[in-house]
Amino acid sequence: MNKLYSVILDLYGYDEPVFTKDLKKRVNMSDESIRQNIKRLSDNGYIIKVKNGIYYIPKANSVLNKQRVNIDKLIGRKYIKPIDKKVIGYITGTNFANQLGLTTQTACILTIVTNEAGRLEREVTIGNRVVKLKKPRVKVNDQNYKLLQVLDLLNDYDRVSEIPLEKGSRLIKKYLQNSDITISELNQYLKKYPRKTLENVIEMERYNELARK
Repeated sequence: MNKLYSVILDLYGYDEPVFTKDLKKRVNMSDESIRQNIKRLSDNGYIIKVKNGIYYIPKANSVLNKQRVNIDKLIGRKYIKPIDKKVIGYITGTNFANQLGLTTQTACILTIVTNEAGRLEREVTIGNRVVKLKKPRVKVNDQNYKLLQVLDLLNDYDRVSEIPLEKGSRLIKKYLQNSDITISELNQYLKKYPRKTLENVIEMERYNELARK
């Protein structure tokens, strides 16, 4: 069996998206050697190509020509939290409001704020999904992503929520209950947002609860 196959299986497992860009950082092989090995594995059906630069190892009992990798997982690994790495992005807009229970609506185009966005805003197609990528106002990390999600939400609250802010604030507070942001950090983040965001923070009477002192 190809040695690279064993490495990929150990690192990612079955039906997990494998990004060749990430793989190159994890193995001690030249780019050309990786390319040749990947092509050989793909040609023989040991790994399945989703699109250029993205593959996965199918389970032994799967139909090799059928794409089984979870597209949502693939999107998450690429733009929200790469495997074994820190958070680099988050879902925003109507779909985040839906996750919190603020609306029954969902958007057909998923919007993600991510450090991987090269421009302010662009659309990409992964599998059969169209994803809108947005550049963050503040670099996203493990500690701040929930608060940034909420600040984005409050900036667009009237557009994405079906529940008045007075009632929705309870759901927002619950989502943020384990966040670890100082008042100083919160103030710095708010400077990056329109005044409407601060007004909604004040209106929900949760300013001091969005961050610890």
